[in-house]
Amino acid sequence: MKFNGKFLKSRNFVIFTLVLMLVLVGTINYNLSKKSLLETSSELEEYEQSLLQNMDEDENLNVDEELAKETSKEDSQNEEIKVVDSNKSEVEEKVKETSANITQEMALKENMEKDTYFIDMKLNREQKRGELIEELDAIIKNPSSSQKSIDEASAMKLELVKYREAESNIENLLTAKGFNNPIVYISKNSANVIVDKEKLDKQDVAKIFDVVYTETKLPYENIKIMEYKR
Repeated sequence: MKFNGKFLKSRNFVIFTLVLMLVLVGTINYNLSKKSLLETSSELEEYEQSLLQNMDEDENLNVDEELAKETSKEDSQNEEIKVVDSNKSEVEEKVKETSANITQEMALKENMEKDTYFIDMKLNREQKRGELIEELDAIIKNPSSSQKSIDEASAMKLELVKYREAESNIENLLTAKGFNNPIVYISKNSANVIVDKEKLDKQDVAKIFDVVYTETKLPYENIKIMEYKR
């Protein structure tokens, strides 16, 4: 009986010890898990805050980029508008440039020395006129052009048609009066005429003036009869 009592006491002690160890291990594991969870939660919170901060920075960056693009686009459009409208007489300047080029080519002695002078000058006149019309069309179609520039370009295109008709009529009339290979160039308020004859007498000059005036109503001082020099 004494042996059994000791055995029971020893057994109870072992069980108690095991239970105590289990409780201790459980407590330690709980504390470790709690600490780990707290650390993980803290890291997670820091990670979330970092993500939010990065998202804000990316969003701000995208907004800044969009604003920069819009600003650049507006500046470009404003600059284009300034370029188109800065010159109030843009159409007139282009017409003057074309007119100066054509009359200069007609008066060059180097060109007159060529056997193909009259053909070349008519081709040059039509080519330069064609280039001018293309420039006028560009002004009309440009969305940045002012209404004033568009109206001037449209009106000038109509004037060019009238100039061509008048030039053709005058050349035909001069040919009928005995002048060979006449070339006529009409621009705003002026007319230039040259015929295949080196020396013109007073009667020739009077005939040419009369034909040009009848067709254009330009004053005589605005009609220039050019000498053909080979």
